[in-house]
Formats: sequence, structure tokens, C-alpha cells
Amino acid sequence: MKTNSELRQVAKATMKGNWGMGIVVCLVGGLLMSLVTIPQVVAGEESILGNLLYVAAMIFFGYPLVYGIYYFAFLRLSRIGELKVENIFGLFNSTYYLKTVCVALLTVIYTFLWTLLLIVPGVIKGLSYFLAPYILIDNPELTADQAICRSMEMMKGHKMDLFLITLGYVGLSILSMFLLFIPMLWLVPYYLTVYAKFYEEVKATYLSC
Repeated sequence: MKTNSELRQVAKATMKGNWGMGIVVCLVGGLLMSLVTIPQVVAGEESILGNLLYVAAMIFFGYPLVYGIYYFAFLRLSRIGELKVENIFGLFNSTYYLKTVCVALLTVIYTFLWTLLLIVPGVIKGLSYFLAPYILIDNPELTADQAICRSMEMMKGHKMDLFLITLGYVGLSILSMFLLFIPMLWLVPYYLTVYAKFYEEVKATYLSC
């Protein structure tokens, strides 16, 4: 298993020649995500209908889009060096779409229920579920719950590594505020590549056991 420092170096090497497209992919994804709020604005932000429309838009469009950016697009970059804007729609096909929605909903529900006990258990469980969308992409025959269970198995002994990676991401994101968030144009695609490399390493370790 590579160290976090080594994963970051590998991610930088992968991003070489792909920084421009990485920024474009994340910008397009961000703009599309803004569409999620349109039904709520049209119906009225304070209305019950507006809130219901927002939740529906988030579940059936927002989550698959975010997962398409985070997991599908940058996993392809990690594996075959390909990064295209159309990759962000990779989870909307019939094989992945509904299962992606289920994984998103179950992850939110499970994490929320654990957080009701204490914040720390919620964070730990959230880390445990992190790999589920990657696993579903590689194993479309699994159900959403099976993908989450396998993620929990694979993350045993690796949750602290993921926490430290995410902590670095959050820290740099906060610092970027002082530069009007401009560094986020590079930070987001870079860390999405780091996460993809992390999954590849954990998967290789898990399969070798």
C-alpha cells in the first residue's frame, strides 16, 4: 500500500497534461449542479413543494452527477489517462443509475443515523462507506447495500489514511478562501485523482489478501 505522500505524487504525474481538462470537467459539473436549485426557486424556496422538488432533483440528478464527476470520470483518468466532459454522465446509464441513487441515499441515511449517536461514529462510518460508488462501477452486479458492505470491509485499516487525505483537502480549501477560491480550480481535480488512486491501492491490497 502506497503512503499518502506517494499517492499524491502518483496523482500529480497522472494529472500531467490533463490539468486543463480536469478544470473544465469540474467547472462544467459545478455549473450543472447549480441546475438542481431551479425547481426550488421556481416553486418558491419557502414552500413545501419547492423543498420536495429540490430533494427530488438532488436525488435523481445531483447525486448521480456528483458521483459521475468524483468516481467515474476521474477513475477513468487514473486507469487509462482519459478525461472527457461526457464522462461525468457515466453513471446515468441503465447499469449504474438506480444503484447510484440507492448508494447515495443509503450512505446519507446510515451516516446520519450514526451521527445521531455521536459525531465521531458518524465520521468513521462515512469514511467506511466512501469506496461504495467505486466498487459499484467495478462490480455492477452488486446491490447498493452489498457495495456499501464491501466498502466497509475494504476500508478496514485504511480509514485514517482517507481521513488524513481529506483533512489536507479541507485545509487547503480553507486556505484558498484568501485567494478568492481560485486555487480550487486545481485542487478539486487533483484531489479527485488522489481519491481514485487511493481506491486503486486499497482494492489491490484487498484482493491480495
